[in-house]
Amino acid sequence: MIQTKQQLKEVLQIEGKIYGKKWYFSLPVLLTERQVLYKHMKYLRKAEYAANNRKLSRYWYLTRLLRIQTRYGISIPLNVVEEGFEIVHLGSVIINCNAHIGKYCRVHPGVCVGANHDKAPTIGEHVYLGPGAKVFGDIILADEIQVGANAVVNKSCDKKGAVLAGVPAKVME
Repeated sequence: MIQTKQQLKEVLQIEGKIYGKKWYFSLPVLLTERQVLYKHMKYLRKAEYAANNRKLSRYWYLTRLLRIQTRYGISIPLNVVEEGFEIVHLGSVIINCNAHIGKYCRVHPGVCVGANHDKAPTIGEHVYLGPGAKVFGDIILADEIQVGANAVVNKSCDKKGAVLAGVPAKVME
């Protein structure tokens, strides 16, 4: 949760490096895919800061955020993902509001982090979710796990650095 302006500035700086922020990122016209993704993360972080501090500007940022999320098929609620979250390409990314995703996670299009009866996953730091991966239920994924393309993860994995693949996902040796 972003509570101070300093935290907001640090998170935006980290994510600017991840998305390769260039001078043209501040233009009103969206020219590149990375520019769109950075703009989404910028509005997400500013909306989180404004909502956590009960600022009037939260409505403006939420409107901008919902507009860009609707246009590009992204659904990420406030205060769910930590700093360094990266969406690799434009496409459908859906994350449940009860989930928690750690620092420096990387997701591809088609990823769904869902819940079973309001119990959503907790995903560790430096986790990679491949294209089309589905993670759902009351589970915990350890740090540095890689989930393969189109894998369906419905059981916890506490092995750091594991590779999960298949339907249902199993640890690959």
